Amino acid sequence: MFAVKATEVGIPCVESCVFIPCTVTALLGCSCKDKVCYKNHVIAAEANTVNDHHLLCQSHEDCFKKGTGNFCAPFLKHDVKYGWCFRA
Repeated sequence: MFAVKATEVGIPCVESCVFIPCTVTALLGCSCKDKVCYKNHVIAAEANTVNDHHLLCQSHEDCFKKGTGNFCAPFLKHDVKYGWCFRA
């Protein structure tokens, strides 16, 4: 179904985000989900809808509506149906 490696799915970025957002691992492409930092493409691969995370999108319009950016970027190296919102 998804082209994400089985070893990557569900593996956190070895940082928690209980009180503060992902800081060090954010530079490595990690974001907060359920108080644990995960790789962004893993969050997108495990999502059921764009509403599962505030940065998930399927179009630029999703990013505008959520107020999380103006550009929806796909994960080119991973076959997932959702992209990630950025401000461009």
